[in-house]
Amino acid sequence: MHRRLLSLGSLRRITPFVIAGASMSLFMVWCLPTLLAMRGIDSSRQPIVIWERSGGDPLRRLGEGSARLEVRRGVFSDTYSALRATSGASSTDRWPTGELLRLDTAPLRLHHPPRAVVTAPSEDKVDAFVRIETTLAGWPFRAFASEAWYSVAATASDAPPEIRSAANFGVLEGHALLVPLRPIVGGVVGDVLVWTSVSWIAVALPLALRRRKREKYGSCLGCGHSLDPHAVHRVALCPACGAALPRDALSFARSPEMHFQNSYVWFIFISSLDIMLTWKILDINGVEVNPVAAVIIDAWGMQGAVAFKFALVMWVIVMCELLARLRMSAGKFLAIAAICISALPVVWSLGLLTLHTFFPRALE
Repeated sequence: MHRRLLSLGSLRRITPFVIAGASMSLFMVWCLPTLLAMRGIDSSRQPIVIWERSGGDPLRRLGEGSARLEVRRGVFSDTYSALRATSGASSTDRWPTGELLRLDTAPLRLHHPPRAVVTAPSEDKVDAFVRIETTLAGWPFRAFASEAWYSVAATASDAPPEIRSAANFGVLEGHALLVPLRPIVGGVVGDVLVWTSVSWIAVALPLALRRRKREKYGSCLGCGHSLDPHAVHRVALCPACGAALPRDALSFARSPEMHFQNSYVWFIFISSLDIMLTWKILDINGVEVNPVAAVIIDAWGMQGAVAFKFALVMWVIVMCELLARLRMSAGKFLAIAAICISALPVVWSLGLLTLHTFFPRALE
């Protein structure tokens, strides 16, 4: 019974990471390649590598018009276009099946396309199609596939291809936006395992290290009395049993959390408002009255002003944390003072904009 409860507990703990891994895998298959294609970055625009059917002799090329596989490889998707031979081939050699020669290598080497790639139709439809385009998507492994079948009739009438195992989102710059739906079992399992591990490393590992650090520095080794894990100055003796506590190796930098998170959020929010209102005032031909900010804006523009503002914000937050480790009241006072001082130009700018919008004559 105990083992069963343990297994159920382990399953509950790992389930969120598996869900995150599966979600990330689907994002790499369905969302990211589509977004890149909409920006003009996808495998259909990559250089073409020709894999050509070699016939009976593995070192003999069949030349122009032979069955070949055009391969375009991208980061998140690959496209394999199987082209039927136009002439000089029997019915069994009209499609690029079996071993293929990759023509951009020296010496020529034989390759096999991935199993998920469709290189030929069924025997009864050998002459019904002229091209089969297979797209494999996913990262780091190709997990899903889609197909576009170009029939002889459709090619002659310039009709769109037959889409299989995919959701078609239309055509962009002559290329179809397809979301592959045919799963590749090995790729799906590999992607889910990789992204599940990444999710665990990103979330569980820092929490485990933090928990271990608290256990190491947050309790008495003799009686187990819980100590304050965030205390700046650690006592030398345990308050409960009087045992000597081990030396605090982290010392001054041991407090892991920030002391005044709410104050920092308000400080960053008000500082952002100050930047936005300054930009608006300058946009309507206003003048920056702060001499330091005016010099920075004249030299580096608003980009420099934004960088300077948030560098100053970061410096104030670091100073608040350092003061809080020495004296809590001093750090809290600095955080509140920073909020109040930052709010003054915001209130002033809002007043000026209000007057400019509703009472323009008052500023003349």
